[in-house]
Amino acid sequence: MKIRFDLEDDDLSVLQNKNVHADFYLDSYLEVFVIDDNKEMLLFFTTIHSTIVIDFNQLLIELHQTGKEQVLDTFGNANVYTFKKVGSNLLITNFDEFSNSVEWQYAFDFMAFTKAYTNELRQHLKNLVEKDAKIIKRPNFMLLRQGLNELEIVVAP
Repeated sequence: MKIRFDLEDDDLSVLQNKNVHADFYLDSYLEVFVIDDNKEMLLFFTTIHSTIVIDFNQLLIELHQTGKEQVLDTFGNANVYTFKKVGSNLLITNFDEFSNSVEWQYAFDFMAFTKAYTNELRQHLKNLVEKDAKIIKRPNFMLLRQGLNELEIVVAP
């Protein structure tokens, strides 16, 4: 299993623009894909991506710690994503509020999903720092890094 973040400006060139603040990049459009059994599935998409990723980090940690159902609101669309831990599996439901119906439901091994997500988040943060080392001082980046550190504890053997 693999998770991929597709960013609006995936070459991160906006970070090299001295006239654009790093928070502009951290709030750009994001699509999150899951690749499992040679199938690629769009998990969710959003604007304000750093906020959503921070929320999603916390959601996975809470789900691991409490097992209680969690909801992710992506702000940028009318879909609500529900995450349930059922045994060792993660059940993700995409509910479309416009049509008032379930669009899809996926089940993954919770730990495999969390490891794949943690790996992609680690790579994402590394790419950010390589493009603009000063980004580590941004509050959103610090929260992203904190979430990564906590997720790495969850997935540690």
